[in-house]
Amino acid sequence: MFVLLEEPEAWSLMMLASAVAIDNAGLSDEGKDAIRRWRSTNDEKSATIEKLTEDINRAINTRLDAKFLRRVKLHGGRADTVRK
Repeated sequence: MFVLLEEPEAWSLMMLASAVAIDNAGLSDEGKDAIRRWRSTNDEKSATIEKLTEDINRAINTRLDAKFLRRVKLHGGRADTVRK
């Protein structure tokens, strides 16, 4: 499996994660303000979000590859029967 997020999807993910952090993480007012500033300066077309998207894609796909290879090794090397 290969996952490829695009910048608008990564931006949406970060907006959701930051909203949850602001509402539920028990952050100080300074921490909440820092997150809000970051959100206001980084729209979905910014270079920061582009880099973040690359990093998210790399992390997700590295994790999926490792999980897939571990399953293949545990189940005798037949890749077509691993993904159920």
